Amino acid sequence: DWPFDDGAPPPGQIVDDWLNLLKGKFREEPGCCVAVHCVAGLGRAPVLVALALIECGMKYEDAVQFIRQKRRGAFNSKQLLYLEKYRPKMRLRFKDANGHCCVQ
Repeated sequence: DWPFDDGAPPPGQIVDDWLNLLKGKFREEPGCCVAVHCVAGLGRAPVLVALALIECGMKYEDAVQFIRQKRRGAFNSKQLLYLEKYRPKMRLRFKDANGHCCVQ
C-alpha cells in the first residue's frame, strides 16, 4: 500500500518505490503482469501506470491517451501537469527476452 492524497501527484518516494517494484518484478519474471488500483481508478492508479509507461520510453501525451482509452475520465488537471513536467530517468527501459518493452 502506497497511499497518497486523492487528486494529487504521488510523492517522490512512492514513485521510486513503484518503479523499483516494477523493475524487480520484470527482471524476475519477464512478461508478467502487475495490477495497480486506487479507490475510483481515475487518478492515483492511472498516474502510476503513466509513470511506468513514460519510464519505458512512451511520451506523456501517448501514455495519457492510451490510459484514457481504457479508463475514461482518468487524470485531473493537476495530475496532467505533473506528468507533463515529469522527466523520466529511463528506469524501466530494458527489454525482455522477446525484445518488447517491459510494460505493455
